[in-house]
Amino acid sequence: MIHTYAAFKNIIWEALVRGHKALMKCMAEGLIGVEGKGSFGDYSHTFDLITEKAIIDYLKESLEKVYIISEESGEIRCDDPEIYALIDPVDGSNNVANGLPFSASAIVLAGGPYLSDVIAAGVVDHSSGKVYLGDEGGVSLDGRPPNLKRKSRLSDALVFLDLASLEKDMEDSYNPTELSIRLIRSVKHTRFFAAASLEIAYILEGRADAFACFSRDLKLMDFAASICLLKWAGGAYKILGGEDPSLLDTGRYGVVAASSRVILEEILALWD
Repeated sequence: MIHTYAAFKNIIWEALVRGHKALMKCMAEGLIGVEGKGSFGDYSHTFDLITEKAIIDYLKESLEKVYIISEESGEIRCDDPEIYALIDPVDGSNNVANGLPFSASAIVLAGGPYLSDVIAAGVVDHSSGKVYLGDEGGVSLDGRPPNLKRKSRLSDALVFLDLASLEKDMEDSYNPTELSIRLIRSVKHTRFFAAASLEIAYILEGRADAFACFSRDLKLMDFAASICLLKWAGGAYKILGGEDPSLLDTGRYGVVAASSRVILEEILALWD
């Protein structure tokens, strides 16, 4: 089965819409119980598993030789894969379980097993149903072009800061808590909504200027789709813990993402 880039985007779009509908049905039926732990060690709710199944079932229908890596099921292997799919079925599960309207699903499709092999990506905002979708040819937000802010100074910026960064005093050779405090004191506004894929996606439409998680607490699937979209839209990012990680890696990462290289470099200068 041969697919064009447009076909890959359509597949991602449909998979995200099916996942969104599955999650909305779970919420309407109150399916928020914990079913155990997923492949990456986090608690799995009923809605996580049902949403994941809806997404995976469609990807299997649409892609013949696909190697799937998903938060709950882990690796669904394929001999001689043509496509790799990295899935975060519900980013912000704790928000959903507590009735907070901030969560997303995210998918990347790649021609090989590394982040640099990604050819298309998408994120759906479950509070609105809006789909952020793109490839190297461009990015769309429900059919509209991205609208990144172009702030020239960090002091004017609104930045999402993952509060896990305040829980560690040492990460490799630096102090995430100290960096977080420096960032808070350097920007105009900080926010945290506990769904990295959606927080980074919000940069695409000018709702924020940057996202930072200085500690290595994020799974690759938490941010891979959004940073690919951001790159294709003209933004910039830096992964803390590996420049081109394998999509099969079960490790944890930090990430800094920004609407411009200028803002990214100013955040990275906090290390000095």
